[in-house]
Amino acid sequence: MFINRITYKVTPGAIDEVVKLSKAEIERTGSKATVYTPYFGPNDVVVFDFEFESLEAYRKFWNEWFASPEADEFMKKFNTLVESGGSNELWYVE
Repeated sequence: MFINRITYKVTPGAIDEVVKLSKAEIERTGSKATVYTPYFGPNDVVVFDFEFESLEAYRKFWNEWFASPEADEFMKKFNTLVESGGSNELWYVE
């Protein structure tokens, strides 16, 4: 199994909006994902863990998602709420 961990630096005060928008998109796509916000740790950060059964499933999901008109609309809104930076990691679960 693979975990795709994506971390975004959020514009101050926009975490709730980022979480709401993202959870709606996760639900729409049927993704298996977890959303984390800081309790203790860095401020104004949101972390997403997307779970994939295989590397092929990871590639297929993101290729299809980025090719969709819904992704384009999501990213137009999402990009107004986040700042540059962050990270995109792919972890293999032993």
